[in-house]
Amino acid sequence: MSDTWAATCAPGHSYVAGVKLRPFAYGHALLMQRLGLFEVLTPLDFHAFVGICSRNYASASRWLGWFLSPIGQWWYARKPLPGPYNEVMQGALEYLELNKRAPDTMAVENNGSFGVKYGTPALQIMRTIALRSLGYNPDTINDAPFGQMYWDIISNNEMNGGSRIIEGDLAAGLQQLHELKRKREEAANESKS
Repeated sequence: MSDTWAATCAPGHSYVAGVKLRPFAYGHALLMQRLGLFEVLTPLDFHAFVGICSRNYASASRWLGWFLSPIGQWWYARKPLPGPYNEVMQGALEYLELNKRAPDTMAVENNGSFGVKYGTPALQIMRTIALRSLGYNPDTINDAPFGQMYWDIISNNEMNGGSRIIEGDLAAGLQQLHELKRKREEAANESKS
C-alpha cells in the first residue's frame, strides 16, 4: 500500500510533452469537469489539460476565461501539439492515472451505507467531507492535491467503520480467494459433465 499511497499523496511536478505540470489538485478536477474534460483525446483537450494543470487554481480559472473565448478557441484549435500525437496523449493519460491512483475499497456490511447513492456530484461530496470532517481550509482547498484529499477521505471513512481499503496483503489474499473459488467452480462443473 505504501507505494500507491506515497506516489499519490506526495507527487512532484511532472513533465508531459516537455510542459511542466503541477501535482493534480482538487481545483484542477473542478475545472476539467466544468469543461467536460474527462479524457484527453484531442489536441484541443490536450491544450485545455495543460492550461489547467500547469497552473494553480486561481491562475487556471483566469486562463480558462481566455481559453473559452472565441479567440482562445480559435488559437488553441490551430496550435500544434508539442510532439507526436500518441506520445503526447499517453503522457497526459499517465499523469492523470498517477495523480488519481487510489486503492480499491470494499463496503462494510451492516454500516448502513451499503449501496447508498447520492444526488450530489462526487467532487462536491469530496469537498464537503474535506471541509467538515478533515479540517481543510475553504480558502486553499482548490489547490489541495487531489490524490491526497482522496486518500484522506477514504482513510477517514475506513477509520470510522466505512469501506475497507483493499491494498497490499489484503488485496493479494482476496485475489487468492477469488482464484480458489474459480478453481472450485471449474472442478464442480467438470464433475457434473
